Formats: sequence, C-alpha cells, structure tokens
Amino acid sequence: MTEMVVPGTYIDVRAEGLISAGRVATGIVGVVGTAANGPIGVPITLSGLTDARARFGLSDDFDRPEDGANPLTLFRALEHTYSNGAASVVAVRVAGSSQSSATFAVPDEDGLTVAVLTAKTPGTWANNIRIHVDPAEDPARVEDETHTDDFDELDYAPIRPSPENRIRITRGATRRTETPDIVYRRVVRDEEVVRRNNRFFLASVDANTPVVEVPDVNLIRVLDADGEVVREYGDGDILYGAGGAPGAGEVRVDTSTGELTFEASEVPSGTETVVATYALDHPDPESGQVLVTVWEGSLDFAEDEAPQEAEGDTLVASYLIEADACVQVTLTYGPVIERYTVPDGNLLASQINRSSALVSAEADETSGDNRPQTGINAYFGTGVNVPGSNGAEAGRDEYTLGLEALADRLINIVVLAGQEAGTMGSALLGHLNATEQTDYERIGVIGAPGETTADFLGHTMADDRVILVAPGLRDPSGTILPPAYTAAAVAGLISSVPVQTSLTNKPLNVPGLATRFNRGEQGQLIRRNVLAVVERDGFRVLKGITTEGEGAPFSAVPTRRIVDYAKYGIRSAANPYLGRLNNVRVRAALQSTLDAFLTRMVEDEALTGYELQVTATRAQEIAGEVSVVMTLQPTFSIEFIRVIMNLS
Repeated sequence: MTEMVVPGTYIDVRAEGLISAGRVATGIVGVVGTAANGPIGVPITLSGLTDARARFGLSDDFDRPEDGANPLTLFRALEHTYSNGAASVVAVRVAGSSQSSATFAVPDEDGLTVAVLTAKTPGTWANNIRIHVDPAEDPARVEDETHTDDFDELDYAPIRPSPENRIRITRGATRRTETPDIVYRRVVRDEEVVRRNNRFFLASVDANTPVVEVPDVNLIRVLDADGEVVREYGDGDILYGAGGAPGAGEVRVDTSTGELTFEASEVPSGTETVVATYALDHPDPESGQVLVTVWEGSLDFAEDEAPQEAEGDTLVASYLIEADACVQVTLTYGPVIERYTVPDGNLLASQINRSSALVSAEADETSGDNRPQTGINAYFGTGVNVPGSNGAEAGRDEYTLGLEALADRLINIVVLAGQEAGTMGSALLGHLNATEQTDYERIGVIGAPGETTADFLGHTMADDRVILVAPGLRDPSGTILPPAYTAAAVAGLISSVPVQTSLTNKPLNVPGLATRFNRGEQGQLIRRNVLAVVERDGFRVLKGITTEGEGAPFSAVPTRRIVDYAKYGIRSAANPYLGRLNNVRVRAALQSTLDAFLTRMVEDEALTGYELQVTATRAQEIAGEVSVVMTLQPTFSIEFIRVIMNLS
C-alpha cells in the first residue's frame, strides 16, 4: 500500500516484508490402541490423563483381561506417555470384530418392546449403565412436534394446560408465522363438590363451560371422614342431562348447572365428602385462538383460520403431557444421571437421541406407541439384551486403520499401544513412509519383539524414523508389561524435550524394568540400534538412537527431529507467500523469512550452521513453483543434511 507522508514523498509498504515464521509443534504424540469406551477410529485430542480416563475408561487387569486373552492397551500406554511429560496427545481407539455395544430393550406392560436403547460406543463400559422405569412425577414435554397435514389433533394426550404450551403456524403461501392464543377444554381433577342445602354442585360448571360426557375421564367418589372411598361412580354409572331419577349405583349430572343427583339411599351423609374429576367444555375459539381438548389432543380453530395442507401450511407444537400418562426413565452410569419423562417409546427414542451422552435409541415400529412398563430396575446387557464387548483382540488391520485416521493430522511421534515390532513393525513403517510423502513427517516408537535380550537383538527393523525400545516394564504388583509400554514412556519423554536435546542418559519415569542388561548386552543393543532403558540412578535411556544404523545420518534421534522440524518450519513460513507474485522481489522476501527461521534454530542450538537458496526457473515462475535448497548441520552431527523442497 502506497501512502503519502508529505507532498511529493511516498512510502510503499509491501506485505511480504512483514511475514515471519510462526512456531512449529514438536511434541504432539499420536497413540493408537484398544479401550473399553470411546468412539472407534476417531482421533481425539486429549486435555490430559483425566480426560483420557473419562473418554476411554480404565485398563483391565493385564494378567486377567476382561475377554480372557487380550488386555486393553490404550489407557495403559497413555498413563506412561503422560507420566513422562507428554502434553499434547491425540488418541485413536481401535477394536476387533468381537466389539459390541450393550443394549436394553424397554418393554411395555405386555412384554412387547417399545424401544431399544444402545450404548453410544462399543465396550464393556456400558454393561454398567443402569436403567430404572418409574411412574412419572412431573409432566412430559413435547418439543417442536411438526404437522404438515392432519392439523386437527396433536400426537399425545392428555395435555396439561400450561403457559409453556406453544402452537406456531407458518403459512405456506405468505411465510407468515402466527402464534394463536391457546384455550382449553380441560379436566377438573379431584375437586370437592359443593354442598348447599343437601344439594350437590360441581364448582367449576357454568353456562359457558358445561360438563362434557367423557367416560374415560369423569369420576365421582364419595369419601368417609377418614378419606376412604365409600362409593365410586364412573363409566356407565354417571347419567348426563335431564331425565329420571338415578337408580342404585348411579348418579345424574346436570351438564349445564353441575348439579349431582344421587339415588335416595346413596345421598352422602353430613360426614361424607364428594370429590369429582370431570371434563369441562369451552366456548368455540375466537379469532386468533386455538381450542385444545386436553383429554384427546384435538385442535379447533376459528373460522377460516385452520392450517391448510393444500396451501403448504405447517403447524409446530410444544406442550406438556399429564404425568399420570407418563413414566420416568432414568439412566445411571457412575456420576452421570439422565432422566426422561415420556408417554411412549417414540418420545423416549426422540428425547434420548436429542440429548443423551450415554445411549442412542430406536423406537419399535409396531409397539413404539405403547407406554414403557414401570418397575424396571436392571443393567444394560443383562437377560436377552446384548452385552458390550471391547474388541480387545484388534490386530494388524485394525491398527492400520487407526494409523490412517492420524495420517492427515499434525503428529510428531506415533505409538502403537501394546504392540511390538515383530507383528506391527511393518504396519508402522508403512504409515511413516506414507505420511512423509504427504508432508506429515513423524517418527514412530515401538516395543522390541519378544521378552529376552536375544529376542530384542533379533529384530529386523532398520529405518531412520523408527525407534525400537527395550526392555519391558515391571509394575509394583510384579506384573510384567511388554516393551511396548516402555516405548510409550519413551514417546512421552521425546515429546517433552526440544528437538535438539539428546535422549542419551535422560531419566525415564517407569515403575521398574522387566530385564536388567549387563554391560556386554548394553553394547550389543547399541550396535543393533535398540534404544535400551537401564537402571542407573533410577531408570535412564542408554543411548537415543533410531534403527537406521550406527554411523548413518539419522542414527541419532535429535538429527531426525531437527530436520523434520526445519521442514515443517519452512512450509509454515512459506505458506503466507502462496498466491503472491513469483518474482525476484517476493522470492527475496521469502528467503529473508526462511533465513530468520533457520537463524532462530541456530540460536536455539538446533543447528550449528546452514546454507539456503531460494530460486525459480522461468518455467517454475510460470507454474507458481519455488525451489528451496537447504544444507543443514544439526547439532551433535558431523553430517551435512541437504534438503530440497519444491513449494507450490
């Protein structure tokens, strides 16, 4: 941007001169393993070990695994990774074909399934979900029930009149939204009947709100002085309107005045009380009103105001359902408690799928309209229900898929939890080679094969991106863990130190070692490119080496990490230049930015020196490409590492 400072004097500020290289991540650890909980094949960035425990569950007993043969690996590896300084960890759960999610089929009173609840993720964790079904104490709430036809009735009843109830109509032709006032044909519940001169009257009845004949609702009870029922009049016992005197066991109701007439021998005495539940009518709705009949959910609109299917109108209703028509379903898992008040399996499935952190639900197509049976107190996976299983037998194919989930993520160090080079080395190496080709370079840390020194020395790994770790660990209980868990600890250590820091003689936080190497064995392990951990003033790394081979350019772990760091930094610094002019001026600015980044590496003692060239041929200029050639001299290395990068 050109700006005039004083007349005739201008300053032209080019944005390229303001670009600097940002910081580059060096310690992000990716861990792949089996667990009792959590989504499968999904990379999850963890905030710490507590978060890992909540997401993946604890490990089972290594010597007595839950499936009888295959201990869970992920959380056990994460414990060792975090205890050695890891701060940024991305974890992926994998599972074998035996995986299953715990289920519970919720029955109705006849034993028919109204909905099947299924744990959100496979694993034994969900076998500890407990379900209770009890009579509801509060009304259920229906949210945003939508109708595009059949506008004359809501899906559920009886409805509780409440200021919370809302009906919204959207007119298809005009897109105008209307919110009519709701009035009710309602039910008066357990009202004490008024006695006047030995005559009995329903208190809420008048000429505008007469009694409605609803056999399933209307009920009149005569109570003694202790509140015990003396007589009860219900369906078939209540006579409506004018007519002859009621017979024994009958009562007549004058629907317009609310007066009750009993058979002469059944007239309540002075010590008796009459209590009534009855349906009450309401005048026809006025303009801007909708009349809701609470006992059946029907809707009546003012003249010419009803929604029309042919016009594309939509009705959306939110309302309360009376508690006595509902049940309360409670799911408990540890400190997590979820409660759902519902009238049937359909609404149970809808509410669970909207908000549950534990399970999903599917209503039964045939019996989903039925109310769940009360009195249920059980665990998921019991009886005829499917128990959860971890799939702890995950093998090469599953771990390979777990690695693929990390392929396009910024990961610096990758660990296959609980796995050793003999069975998983080639899968790890394939992943490292593939990610190097896509500019997601990383190193892999894996346990040496077997249990003895001879086994460790017999490995076949030879690559500058693979670190092979031995021996295994011994925990305080005496349990022997394979070298894979020592590898997880080493990965945590690597992630906690700058790229130029040598691992040699660095302390490792582990409970104990399964094998103690003598001096001769230590020498053999170094010559066979095994990163050995030894007991010396605690537990320490003998020598920080890759499996590339002694004397090779990347045999030292810091050299490999320094060069990867430089490549990441160059890409990061060059990224803001993409899309700009590819000319001498912009390339000079790019070289200045890269110089600043590499100079910072020298100042941080990651490099002892470097050479840098940023060039482009005419063909590259046209193609929008730049060639960056670096000659790096990493700290602790007598090698000069030449790196050629084509940026476009």
